[in-house]
Amino acid sequence: MTILDTLPGSTPFTYTADELTNEEYHRMLEWLSRSFCHQVFRYGGSGQMLMDKGVSLFSGSTATTLGSDFDELWTARCEGKAFDDVFAIAGPEHLSAAGQRRGKAFDEFKAAVAAEGKREISADTRDKLTLMWHAVEQNSSAMRLLGDTVQCQRSVFWIDRNGHKRRDRWDGETKSTVYDVKTTSSSWSDLAKSFDRFGYFWQARWYMDSAVNLGFSRHRMPFVCVQTVPPYECQVFLPPQELVDAAGAQIDTTLTQIALRRESGEYLPADYGDVKELEVPRWMWPTKEEDA
Repeated sequence: MTILDTLPGSTPFTYTADELTNEEYHRMLEWLSRSFCHQVFRYGGSGQMLMDKGVSLFSGSTATTLGSDFDELWTARCEGKAFDDVFAIAGPEHLSAAGQRRGKAFDEFKAAVAAEGKREISADTRDKLTLMWHAVEQNSSAMRLLGDTVQCQRSVFWIDRNGHKRRDRWDGETKSTVYDVKTTSSSWSDLAKSFDRFGYFWQARWYMDSAVNLGFSRHRMPFVCVQTVPPYECQVFLPPQELVDAAGAQIDTTLTQIALRRESGEYLPADYGDVKELEVPRWMWPTKEEDA
């Protein structure tokens, strides 16, 4: 029997799981995640219909892989582990004749370090993670959060006041605060666009919903943001509360729409098949001078 078999499905409750791996957590599709709901918000009924059929709208990238690597490094540091306790880099003797990470020797090396609880990464990734971690060490606010952390990667499952089954996985928590760690290729002046595009205002509200269910006081959630490109800076940001509140209203509406579509089987809007006027921005229209 697994956690999937034992979690209740109707009574208001909150359940936390410290032992779940990231892979196990992401397999629990019956419980709605922030990322799933935000993609429904972005892509509407068409997007939900695809995801409910098991189609992923985002397959990942080198950026998300680096983000996962950095999350793992952050968790390791919180637990007092060193870089070499979690990562391993293949030496020249493990690479192919062309210096590539492939071949029998490399596969054997990768399997051996996995048996030790480590993960193989490239030398380029190691160098980038080293620069990023140095940026964290230069930021007193980030280091204070790191030092105050009591737990990382706690999975939270709860049924909200409207009966929606939701889940969350916190990057970290102190005795009074939950927080998230983000890697970004954005400049600080463009970071707000990334927050909007990737649903981080939603995440601030989603984290608070789960945290309050566990007895935390409602607070403004900090984001530890680390750049993956030069100058490899680290900053800790608090999103504006007005935008977090607006995200809460969007979350409530989207959760209702998800449930209604699943119940009715109707995912597309009533006017989906209608012929529509193409919306053209004003700047594309000819001016009077051009007409003349």
